[in-house]
Amino acid sequence: MADEVVIVGSGIAGLAAAYRLARDHDVLLVDRSGIGEGTSSRASGVLTAPVDYPDQPAWSAHATQFFSDLDGTGTFSWIEREFIRGVRPADSDAAEDTARADGVSLVDADVYADVFDDDAPYERVLVWEDCGYCSVDDLLATMHREVRNRGVECRPDTAVTSVLVEDGATVGVETVYGTVEADAVVVAAGSQTRSLLADVLPLPIKKFTWNVAYLDVDVAEGYPMGGDQRLGAYWRRTRDGYLLVGVEHPYESEPSADTEATFGDRLDTVFAEELPTMLAAVDRDVNVVRYEVCPMADATTPDATGIIDAPADGPDDLVVAAGFHGAGVMAAGSIGTAVRARLTGEDAPFSLDPFALSRFDTRGPEFPFKTLFSS
Repeated sequence: MADEVVIVGSGIAGLAAAYRLARDHDVLLVDRSGIGEGTSSRASGVLTAPVDYPDQPAWSAHATQFFSDLDGTGTFSWIEREFIRGVRPADSDAAEDTARADGVSLVDADVYADVFDDDAPYERVLVWEDCGYCSVDDLLATMHREVRNRGVECRPDTAVTSVLVEDGATVGVETVYGTVEADAVVVAAGSQTRSLLADVLPLPIKKFTWNVAYLDVDVAEGYPMGGDQRLGAYWRRTRDGYLLVGVEHPYESEPSADTEATFGDRLDTVFAEELPTMLAAVDRDVNVVRYEVCPMADATTPDATGIIDAPADGPDDLVVAAGFHGAGVMAAGSIGTAVRARLTGEDAPFSLDPFALSRFDTRGPEFPFKTLFSS
């Protein structure tokens, strides 16, 4: 088993990996900026693993348990909140299949008459119970504190320029401040993972981002989180009483540093034209308090599911954890466990097959964008 491990990237995947490995490894966590200040820091805070990983109940349950266990640690608190999704008549059969999972129910739309507009096209509503939300700042700060308490050394403002390989094995990383030797390397650098490993292991990862708006609408405490598959949108009430609405924004081509933090027009269309016919609280003249877009792109794969693997065609002692399509924060506990299993050979309490690199025929970024919202 590798004793000294360098983790590249201090977003939720890197922090979760450090958290799981620290008990019996010497772990160094490095990041080109501040610890926890990258893409993960711009996440919405929805903790919806059962919704975003519908075919992986053991993975989702493990992720949910992690937040339950972490609740009350440091400044982190997990606010339990159901997640709902309106079901159109044409989608009724698929919804019935979804509702067979533990923790998911299918009810008449009248149950949520105070949430959905009278003209909403929904016949029934799917309800997920094992969900919630949090302050992402609190989550990342608490994870940072916890890994340091477990003996992890954190080096912010330390850009890694390459992963070092000798005789088919990973031996460390090269940073702007010199070489760091290690028995193993975990690369969890988000959208930078592909370029960092370009000469070592080609990866089917490309950049995209989420566009978000905060709407000034009348939604009370306890308002359910929700989403619409056909719109490709989600929403949740914020602690200060606004309604946060988010949509995916794929780039037409590889973005430059100047164009990564851009808005598409899809978000305006969603809350100005489509949400008013679905949510009772949203009017067409809704006041937008502010817009947000992550200033550093997120990352996705051809099937919108992340890669967590120690690929056989890569160098020994290299683990990759990237490409989570914005569904990384809600799966933090499972990502960390999966990284540990890949590195140590231990069994995980869920299947690792859905995250294997070998599932892809392509290894480049030229692939069609797939939405996280399954149809």
